Amino acid sequence: MRRTAWILAAAALIAVVPAYSQEQVTFKLMGGIASVNGEDYNSGVLGAYRYALDHSATLTGSYAALSTGGNLQAEIVNYWGPHFGVGVGGAYYRLANTSGIEGTAPAAGPVYGFTSSYAPKFSVIPLFINFHYRVSLKPGLHLDAFAGPVFQIMQFGFTREATSTLDDLAETETFNASDTTLGIQGGLSASWRLWRWVSVVADGFYRSGTVSNIKGNWFLTRTTTAGTETSSSNSYYYWYYDDSQGGLYPRTGFFDADGPAGDNVSGARKANINLSGMVILAGLKFSL
Repeated sequence: MRRTAWILAAAALIAVVPAYSQEQVTFKLMGGIASVNGEDYNSGVLGAYRYALDHSATLTGSYAALSTGGNLQAEIVNYWGPHFGVGVGGAYYRLANTSGIEGTAPAAGPVYGFTSSYAPKFSVIPLFINFHYRVSLKPGLHLDAFAGPVFQIMQFGFTREATSTLDDLAETETFNASDTTLGIQGGLSASWRLWRWVSVVADGFYRSGTVSNIKGNWFLTRTTTAGTETSSSNSYYYWYYDDSQGGLYPRTGFFDADGPAGDNVSGARKANINLSGMVILAGLKFSL
């Protein structure tokens, strides 16, 4: 963390050093779409759906994977000469959805109705340094290649709600955690000058980063005909494991430091959330 802070401070200092005089300090303000890989989260929701499908008499709906979300970004770039420059910037992107299933279970035996919903929310702040190489294709039209390190601060929230006609079950589980990751990003930027100091700009780049060993606050409320029970912990982890009950299903869940256990559990490890993916942005560039 301290090393990252020194790198960002040094880049900020470089960015304010007096620049080459001809449109060499620029400020980009953009918005668009960010995609993420999801990794263990997406595997876990797919496994949960497959498990419900194989163990239910009827089933409708599905659990949604992480895919894309809105991204806002700003960057100031200081060029030294016509080609080389250093940029410092930050962004914010958010991925969230609510999805669920309902049906009757089990496939054999007394039948009961159930519902289940997942509501994940990821809010991420990337802070980055880009090293730029710019070329002029014709007057007013520039192409810029860039790459550099990116430090991401992630806030992860998750809510699961479930009901069942068996014992009039109503259950709510929540988990909230924050973590960081250091990765790299790189891509291309194209700009077309509209006026002397304003250009339209479009960026396309790949951003990498994986968060693991995610520890946070967990809370569970369960109400049945017998009453209401609550459980909580400030030291639960996000886990990945394989469930072999009636098949083999990748699953994720929230457990203490010992993780999930049981005859049907294997391959348990701390889950990874892969934030890597493509980012497509468009906006305005101002020559300062």
